[in-house]
Amino acid sequence: MANLKISDLNALAGSALATADLVAVVDSSASETKKLTVGDLVANGVTLISDDTIPGAKILFAAGGIATADIADAAITTAKVADDGITAAKLANESTVDLVTTLPGSGAFTGQLALDTDDNNLYCWNGSAWLSLKAAGSINAVTGSTVGLVDIVVTTTGSSVAIAATQNDTDAANKFLAGPTSAGGAVAYRVIDGSDIPVATTSAKGGVIVNGEGLRMDANTIEVDNDVTASSTHHVVTYSVKGLVTGGRALTGSDLPAATSSAKGAVIPGTGLAVDGSGNLNHSNTTSTGTFTKVTVDGQGHVSSGATLAATDIPDLAASKITSGTIPSDRIASDAITGEKLADSSITKFGGAGATNNVVTFPAADFKGQFFFDELNEDLYIHTGSAYLPITVISGNLVLAGTYNASSNTLDSVTSEGSAAGFTNGQALPAPASTNQNYYVVVSVSGTGSGAAPSVALAPPDMLLSSGAGADFTLIDVSNAIAGQTASNISFTASGSISATDVQAALQELDAEKLSAASPTFTGTVLLGQNAVLAFEGSADDGSELTITCANPTADHTIAFPDISGTVITTGDTGTVTSTMILDGTIANADINASAEIAVSKLANGSARQLLQTATNGTDVEFTSNVDVPGTLDVTGVATFDSTSLFVGNPTFNGSLIFEGATPDAHELTLSVADPGADVTVTIPASTTTLAGLAIAQSFTKAQRGTPVALTDAATIAVDMSLGNNFSVTLGGNRTLGDPTNVTAGQSGVIVVTQDGTGSRTLAYGGTKYKFAGGSAVTLTTTAAAVDVLAYYCESATRITVTSLLNVS
Repeated sequence: MANLKISDLNALAGSALATADLVAVVDSSASETKKLTVGDLVANGVTLISDDTIPGAKILFAAGGIATADIADAAITTAKVADDGITAAKLANESTVDLVTTLPGSGAFTGQLALDTDDNNLYCWNGSAWLSLKAAGSINAVTGSTVGLVDIVVTTTGSSVAIAATQNDTDAANKFLAGPTSAGGAVAYRVIDGSDIPVATTSAKGGVIVNGEGLRMDANTIEVDNDVTASSTHHVVTYSVKGLVTGGRALTGSDLPAATSSAKGAVIPGTGLAVDGSGNLNHSNTTSTGTFTKVTVDGQGHVSSGATLAATDIPDLAASKITSGTIPSDRIASDAITGEKLADSSITKFGGAGATNNVVTFPAADFKGQFFFDELNEDLYIHTGSAYLPITVISGNLVLAGTYNASSNTLDSVTSEGSAAGFTNGQALPAPASTNQNYYVVVSVSGTGSGAAPSVALAPPDMLLSSGAGADFTLIDVSNAIAGQTASNISFTASGSISATDVQAALQELDAEKLSAASPTFTGTVLLGQNAVLAFEGSADDGSELTITCANPTADHTIAFPDISGTVITTGDTGTVTSTMILDGTIANADINASAEIAVSKLANGSARQLLQTATNGTDVEFTSNVDVPGTLDVTGVATFDSTSLFVGNPTFNGSLIFEGATPDAHELTLSVADPGADVTVTIPASTTTLAGLAIAQSFTKAQRGTPVALTDAATIAVDMSLGNNFSVTLGGNRTLGDPTNVTAGQSGVIVVTQDGTGSRTLAYGGTKYKFAGGSAVTLTTTAAAVDVLAYYCESATRITVTSLLNVS
């Protein structure tokens, strides 16, 4: 198309205009005409329009076409709101009446109402103060009065009124409050008149007149209208129709009716009875006084004679006739009670722990020596007469596998049980496994363990126990426990004339009071107590003694030695008593006195460094390398554990814990605690970690955090800095952030402040510690539910620097 003037171009209808249509534009910066699409012209040309140049009449807004965000805050004035245009649905909660528990410092606008929900009082803000509102027709004042017989006093406290009524006192004694006696009238204080009292009837109480009929008045006292001569003798009397005694005479026998089998009355003594001059009725028979087991009775039932009961007088009785009392033990023949005569649980009682805390409930024992078997833990106890003591080592079996040479790290002996479990003589310890669980070896030669043995110093009689898992056997440090024990550390219960409380002191007390072993001198009678014996050592100090004892005497007896030198021979002696005269197995446990001492040489040999203790059956004894102390093990000196130690329960350490570390040298780690003023619990995390120290630089490999402390909303919000680093609070009214307590230099954190659903809450800052940039306190965002963050740093105990991050959303 040839070049044309713009005026010569064909017209384009507006409805046909498209975004991609071109228009010519003169680019003044390049002095040339360029093309431009209609879409770019409109989009970019709008930005070139000068502000405030488009008249409002030229803008047509569709209904609802202006977004809320496009309207500036406070842009809609009162004049722009149509009358009756704001409906109830447009009013926010508490916009007309503010529901509060404490009146705010001021109202949001003049005429605002506030309802105190604590006492339901309504107030109105007049622009300068809150005014209490009173309902129309309500009682607003109560007035008391002291006129008349009753005084009324009114006390007003806030919106409450207390009314107290008191009655005036009388002006004289014996007056009461009543109306007139003859007719109705005013109430007043007066004395009681006879007409005030109703007349008594047969069914109602009231006033009466004494007018004879056996009664009379003596001054102001009612008395019986009858006078007779007083007498203390029992008489037959006469009396008037009013029941008053008018006369009498002495009682005679004829006045009494004779007694019969069905009626009471007078009697005359019959056979076996007599009456003395004083009228006393007694039995007429007599006999010798005394205590008799057999008596003779006459026909009247009187005892006429007495004698001692003979054995022939007692008939044979069936066992069913014995229903009470007890049979003494000497009435029961030896070996008379067989097994089938013993009731279940008569020798051993059964029970166990009654709850998951594994605390055993012990039954009451019936006799000293009775057993109790804990069925849950499989432990056996014996009653000592005052308490149950355990006689078992541990639930399950501990098996001795052999002995261990810690110097060469080899087994130098293996039991048959140990061999079956994989222990080999001359070889190192096998690794702990389920096949050797509860097997143990006793250290026979000192040294430092290696391999499956703990890598610590070992010494006899230490024990190494397989737990069935892990890399090493568990060390039971017996050597140090025994070496550190002294007699003065072992407690002793004072008894008899011995007042000492430890074994060392008791031995010293016994040594000071004992008789000399060499040629002691006795004066007077030497009384040997129950079951006492005399034992003679002879010329050789060995295990053979001569013992003199006696059968239980039934009466006092005397054995006199002749006045001549010689040897006392017993009835069974053949000249020299030897052990061949005693049948093997003849001496039973009951034949050995409880005070007898058995020399160690008489005991069967055990393995090296083993201890002697009661076996699991509770009756035998055995050597063992595993020591289970059922009571308290009190170690006064330093206790050294050469390997891992397991404490079941709560061990108590009165000093510090010292750790040697991997290298046995002069450097140790000591764990000590300050003397606590009360019970304190320190919990160590249940995970592998390294504890942090206060005085060394730290590199934490995990996040560290503290639980935010929720502050309590109040008129003055209390802040205790010792409770945490980060705090939060939701404002329910205009508040003051209280002067903090327990402030420590170097502490830092944040205080998150949230507006409640109403908003417009202000926050002041109490005290002098808070410091702000430029000296101006932070002003919070007042939008409902708005969140502001106050970051603080404690420069000292009296200075806290505060900055803010406002309207966090």
